[in-house]
Amino acid sequence: MFLVSFNHWLSRTHIGILMRDSTYAFPVVEIVHLLALAIFGGGILLVDLRFLNLGFRTQSASTVARELLPVTAGGVLAMSISGLLMYAGGPLRYCHNPAFQLKMTLFVVALIVHFGLQISVSRSVSDKEEPVKMQKVGAVVSLLLWLSIGFAGRAIGYV
Repeated sequence: MFLVSFNHWLSRTHIGILMRDSTYAFPVVEIVHLLALAIFGGGILLVDLRFLNLGFRTQSASTVARELLPVTAGGVLAMSISGLLMYAGGPLRYCHNPAFQLKMTLFVVALIVHFGLQISVSRSVSDKEEPVKMQKVGAVVSLLLWLSIGFAGRAIGYV
C-alpha cells in the first residue's frame, strides 16, 4: 500500500509532471543515465577483469579496486539519480512492470555483490597479491548480474 501511495505522490510532484509532460526532459535524463552507465559499467568491467586476472596484471587487484572505487561509486550515484528521475515520469507504469521489478531486484543484489567485493579487496594492502578464487567467482557473478540487469532494462519497454 505504501508503494502505491508513494507512486501516486511521485507522479504528482513537479519532477514527475516535468518528466512526463516535457518533450525533452526524459530524453536528456536518459542520455545522462546512459553516460553514467558507460562510466559505471566501464569501471565494473575493469575491476572484474582484474579479479579474473585478464587485465591490469602489472597492478595488484587491491590497487585497481581502490583506484576505480570513486569511478564505480560516482557512476552508480549518477545512474541512481537519473533512474529515479526517469521513474518519476511514470511510476505507476514502472512499478507493475515485471521487467522493471526484475531489474531493480538484480540491481540491489549486484550492488551488494560488486561493492562488497570491491571494497573488501580495496582495503587489502598487499601489492603482490593475485586474485583468489573467491574474487574470481565474485567477478563472474558480478558480470552476469550486470548483464542480466541490462537485458531486464531493455525488456522494460516491451513488457
